[in-house]
Amino acid sequence: MFLGAALISPLAWKAVFSDWAFLQFLNDHDDYHRYFNRCLLGLALLGLWVLCRFMDIKSWAEIGWGNARKHLPWLGKGLLLGLASLTAAAALPLLSGAREMLPTPALAEWARHLTNALLAGALVAVIEETLFRGVLFGLLRRDLPWRWAAVIGSLFFAAMHFLDQKPELESITWTSGFSALPAMVHDFSNDPYWVAKFINLTLAGIILCALWQRTGNLFCSIGVHAGWIFCLKTNGFLTKSTTETASTFWGNGQISDGWAATPLLALMLWYIMQSNEEHSPSD
Repeated sequence: MFLGAALISPLAWKAVFSDWAFLQFLNDHDDYHRYFNRCLLGLALLGLWVLCRFMDIKSWAEIGWGNARKHLPWLGKGLLLGLASLTAAAALPLLSGAREMLPTPALAEWARHLTNALLAGALVAVIEETLFRGVLFGLLRRDLPWRWAAVIGSLFFAAMHFLDQKPELESITWTSGFSALPAMVHDFSNDPYWVAKFINLTLAGIILCALWQRTGNLFCSIGVHAGWIFCLKTNGFLTKSTTETASTFWGNGQISDGWAATPLLALMLWYIMQSNEEHSPSD
């Protein structure tokens, strides 16, 4: 997938910006990392179909997309759980004085924010839950106890969030994808928040796996994931740090990058695990 994105992304960029470009109407953004990420996502979705065929996955229900009409109420329950849990985590730094509210945004800014946050929440939740929970976790738990499958899949899920740098390339050549890939790795040396973020993302991934194990479908985990994304974006839209350098305990505005969120996620995971013990057969 990464090899394919490295090979294809220079072609995608040149299709928009080169002299022979035929997609110039897409040239609002010339950041090369955007093209790499889009190619990576496209190949992941294509590879998902190939992997499902190779691993003898014959139906959508096997990766959590069962009867939508039957399981749709789980989507609403998950959305409420995601909104409530991360709203609580976001309220703690506000109550402690570590963050403060920004001036009330204009109506047009609210409309833009809600559109972007809702769209991002829906798209990212559906894609990532299908990839990481539906397929990756679903395949791992074929041969492993589901708890170990959840841990391994969630470590990979957390690690993927650290391909977040935006390298600036002076020129785009046919080998730019290979030089950009290592430059996209997170700058760990200058980030005091990355350990808490990695642990919190791992806990979040295990929570989402446990929800699928509990409910038998992806709808609840999609709702939780979408609610989390909406809260993260809204927190950045409405609040700011009260100090120039945010503390590692409260994080740097992302909620998930502070230690304050860790016990809340751990408590949430414990509760869901207890529910699984009551409603699911033991491994």
